Amino acid sequence: MSEVEKPLPDWVRERILQKVQNKALAEEALKYISLVEKEDGTVWVKENFEDTHKHALLFMVLNCVNYAQRLLRGEDIEDD
Repeated sequence: MSEVEKPLPDWVRERILQKVQNKALAEEALKYISLVEKEDGTVWVKENFEDTHKHALLFMVLNCVNYAQRLLRGEDIEDD
């Protein structure tokens, strides 16, 4: 089964940037995040970040992945 990797939609990026306080760190984190779509139409959020000694960036990548997954499921991220 083939997969297609795509950038996050702009609306997801914008909602995440509205949510977080450290926008510069979030902008950097979003560079490591993409969407993957399978042939059957299922979509998931993928992160490609391996530099685990950069703790602040690692945690922001993980937060952004979480926010993106929630937004794509139609959930609100303003409740946190």
